[in-house]
Amino acid sequence: MIPHSPASRSSRRLFRNTAALSAAQVMRIGFNAILSIFVARQLGAAGLGKYAVLAAYWNIFQVVATLGVPRLVIRAIAREPEASRFWFQRTLVNQLIGAGVGGFLLLATANLLKHPPDTLLALAVVALALVPAAVVSALETVFQGRQEMHWIPLAQGVATALQLLLSVVLLLSGHGIVALAWTIVLGQVCLAFMEIWAARSMFLWRSFQIRPALALRLFWDASDFFLNSLSVVLFSRLDVLILSQLAGEQATGLYNAAFLIIQMVNFLSSSYSNAAYPLLSHLFTAARERFADLLYQSLRFGTAVNALAAIWLAIGAQPIIGLLYHREEYVMSARLLQWCAPFVVIFLWNALLSSGLMAGNQQRSSVIVAGVKLVLGFSYYVILTTWLGPVGTALATVLAGLTGTALNQLFLARTLGLATLPQAIWKPLAAGVVVVALMGLFSAPWPLLLAGATVLYGGLLLAMGTFQTADWQLLRQMAR
Repeated sequence: MIPHSPASRSSRRLFRNTAALSAAQVMRIGFNAILSIFVARQLGAAGLGKYAVLAAYWNIFQVVATLGVPRLVIRAIAREPEASRFWFQRTLVNQLIGAGVGGFLLLATANLLKHPPDTLLALAVVALALVPAAVVSALETVFQGRQEMHWIPLAQGVATALQLLLSVVLLLSGHGIVALAWTIVLGQVCLAFMEIWAARSMFLWRSFQIRPALALRLFWDASDFFLNSLSVVLFSRLDVLILSQLAGEQATGLYNAAFLIIQMVNFLSSSYSNAAYPLLSHLFTAARERFADLLYQSLRFGTAVNALAAIWLAIGAQPIIGLLYHREEYVMSARLLQWCAPFVVIFLWNALLSSGLMAGNQQRSSVIVAGVKLVLGFSYYVILTTWLGPVGTALATVLAGLTGTALNQLFLARTLGLATLPQAIWKPLAAGVVVVALMGLFSAPWPLLLAGATVLYGGLLLAMGTFQTADWQLLRQMAR
């Protein structure tokens, strides 16, 4: 590959933006992990269950408040960077309207589901955080659309550190879930001020015009994106909400202790798909062959990496849970982690295929996929959780994810003619299945099993010719 070719420059920019978003995700996931572990140790599984419910509502109604607009605007700014100020002002007004709607719906839903009094009060506090979160959403939309994502981890670093410090102090002082809700509000306010400062050179606030009609029209234009995002986030939190209603906050805490580790692994897949989205959007109109190639290579490399992560989680589940939580009541979480391990691969597939559909102007197809996955996922969760408890919830998560993958690939092949997934994933997937089957036949200390699985997996990938010379050259260029 020519060192300064357009493909090489795109690869380097994608690598930098992935690194920036990964850093932001590391801080968010790391904060959530540290705090969740601290809550688990201080308040027990029931307290962790309450925190899981709080986080579920916060994630869902953040998406409700954005009204699906960021994805649409990111694509527009990626294609017309000079229009950033115009899009920012429309987006900000839109997001503030969405914050009011989202806060009202959050309170109505929480009261309808009749959570315990302390959980209800915490959710009422969290609703206040949607206002500064609206400002953050508008600014980060511009950063991502302009592919200047290095601002995001810089701002989030300060806000995350402050929120984490305050949360730990409050927990050590004997406070509970309501105090943690107030730290979310403070964290969002701090983050908004930091990102306003970071964007000062972009002159986004110059000649600011408040046009509610244009802002509401933006929601109408982004309705497909909204339905897709809402379906995705509802699906991602359906497990916690249904489990808490059917089995209580104690069981929810045990499940969340395991799935927290899955989320920590998934951060890189999420960061990469978010960073790839504006580039895919640009390539779809500028270089269709490079669009297809980037999607194919992303699936191939991503599956190879994430399959190894799933193997590690399945083998090291017991020591990981024991190291993190130090309580006998979390023994069941190790079993749940093993059942959930395949989801780190499935999550990557869904994230990339969905980004490919939306970048290819097929957001309506993505909405259908997300909606069907949500409906079927609800059925999976209710049936399997009622039957098997938290284990059923873990199984439903994997089954619903596979359903989404199959539908995403079906629509990608039909609408864009890209039968991408099977060819990209079969070699690393086959190698992973062989390794898991063989490791199940041996009994040895887990460090030896991990090392043996890694060596065997790498050897199988090389033997199957998964990576070619051009792949290694590309990786070296990106690293430089």
